[in-house]
Amino acid sequence: MPRAECYISISQPGNCFVLTLSLIMSVSRNFGPTTYNDEVIDTFPDRVRGRVFLVTGPAPNGLGDATLRALARGHPAALLLVGRTPASYAPVVDAIHSLDASILVRVYTIDLNSFASVRAGAAKILEENDEKGVDVVINSAGVMRADLKYTVDGNEEHFQANHLGHFLLTNLLMPLLRKSEEPRVVNVSSGAYVVGTGDYSDVNFKNRAFSRPAGYSQAKLANVHFSQALAKRGITSFALHPGVVRGTSLQRDMPVEQIEEMFAGAKARGYIFKELSQGASTTLVAARDPNIKDKSGGVLEDCRLVELHGEGAKKEGAAEELWKLSEKLVGQEFVF
Repeated sequence: MPRAECYISISQPGNCFVLTLSLIMSVSRNFGPTTYNDEVIDTFPDRVRGRVFLVTGPAPNGLGDATLRALARGHPAALLLVGRTPASYAPVVDAIHSLDASILVRVYTIDLNSFASVRAGAAKILEENDEKGVDVVINSAGVMRADLKYTVDGNEEHFQANHLGHFLLTNLLMPLLRKSEEPRVVNVSSGAYVVGTGDYSDVNFKNRAFSRPAGYSQAKLANVHFSQALAKRGITSFALHPGVVRGTSLQRDMPVEQIEEMFAGAKARGYIFKELSQGASTTLVAARDPNIKDKSGGVLEDCRLVELHGEGAKKEGAAEELWKLSEKLVGQEFVF
């Protein structure tokens, strides 16, 4: 049974840090900030073996890559890799097959910044995986930009790449998820969600000044609200903060000085830095731990369920407001 305990955490919303005292539920004894990805898989081997997992953002040296390598250790039936540059994923595919050559690996080209690309890719995934379906969708892809940019669909890039693209893809793949005995959707968020306002009236920054922290935190809070909305619709879903993981592909488009500023601030405040081999542990707990199923819609940090923080995360009606806005922006309604 889970046990309650007090837990102090520091979140990193942009360049500022928030110290919070949480009541957490330890979902699996000995899991915490230093848990390795492989430890989670070794704890739940029967919940990985023979299952089908879809992971977005499988670029080498990213959290998606780390997630897939750990899952391969558990001998799943299939791993579906989704991203915009399939040619670059060859090292990840090779690593998976070096662990278990029998795993079916399929790679799909989807640019989350294009709804047309998401729809085309989803159609192919639906066609090729209809027999077994998908047990878990892990929305791990993400971007962090220094400047305001818009996608081909006219949306602020943080909001589309981190949320809207995943919102559309996940809903389009719902027929495959419904084939699973226990479908689960995992949305990789960030500690930055705690400073998101929960006001989605101007997601494209047409009437307010843009800043990277504002754009990023809004998108990361959307990950949390998306999980809450899915939970209300009967789909087990969790959002999570993976922790501070240096050297991932997330910051590849950020100016070096801004990256160093963020990490220097984190170090000065005593933040526990994680290696890539630890960076996917919370994602994997969210995806496979059977003890948290009745906490659907919750948020995890350091492999544990934590209390929500920030007025935006707790804003009444925000999850449904986001769902309706997302349907409007992607141009499609989804009925459950």
